[in-house]
Amino acid sequence: MIGRLRGELIQKTTNAALVECGGVGYACSISLTTYGLLPDEGAEVILHVETLLRENDLSLLGFASTQERNLYRLLVKVDGVGPKLALAALGTLPIEELINAIRGRDVKTLTRIPGVGKKSAEKLCFELSEKLGGLTGLDGISGDVQIANSWESDLRSALTNLGFKEDAVAPLMAQFKQDKPPLQDAIRACLKALQR
Repeated sequence: MIGRLRGELIQKTTNAALVECGGVGYACSISLTTYGLLPDEGAEVILHVETLLRENDLSLLGFASTQERNLYRLLVKVDGVGPKLALAALGTLPIEELINAIRGRDVKTLTRIPGVGKKSAEKLCFELSEKLGGLTGLDGISGDVQIANSWESDLRSALTNLGFKEDAVAPLMAQFKQDKPPLQDAIRACLKALQR
C-alpha cells in the first residue's frame, strides 16, 4: 500500500500528476485543489496517497495535504460517492467551504459540485451525519497543514501554474469573482479568454 510519495514532479495536468521516486514514475489522479498547490514541473513534491485496488486495476490518488485526503476518505464512505465524484467535490469547493456546507446542511452549495443534485446533496449530509454521529465529527479533519482554501487563490494558482502571467490573470479574476462559478468552470472560461 502506497501512502506517500516524495520525488520529482515530472508532469502535471488539472487532473493528474506524474511523480518520479527512485527511478519509478507514479501516476496519481488529483483534484483541482491539489493541482493549484503543485510546484513547477521539475521541482520536488510530496503527495499524500490513497491506493485504490480493484479487480483488475491499481490506481493512485494524490493529495496536497493530509486534510484533503482525510476529507476524501469521509466522502467515499457515503453510499453512491465514488473516487471520481469525491475528487470533483474537492476540486469544486475549497476544503473549508465543503466542510462548512456539510456541517450546515447547505444543499444549495453542495449542488455546485458536478454530478451532485439536490437529492444527492441531501444524502451526502445525511449519511455523513449518521456515520460520524453528528457533523461535529468533521472537526477531526481540521489540520496541521494550512492550504490555500479560497476560491480566488485556487483559481489564480491554477492559471499561473499553467504559465499565464499575473497581470493577464487579474482582470479575469475580477470578472468572475462576484458570481464565483464552480472552480472547474471558471478555469475553463479563463483559459478560453486567455487563448484568444
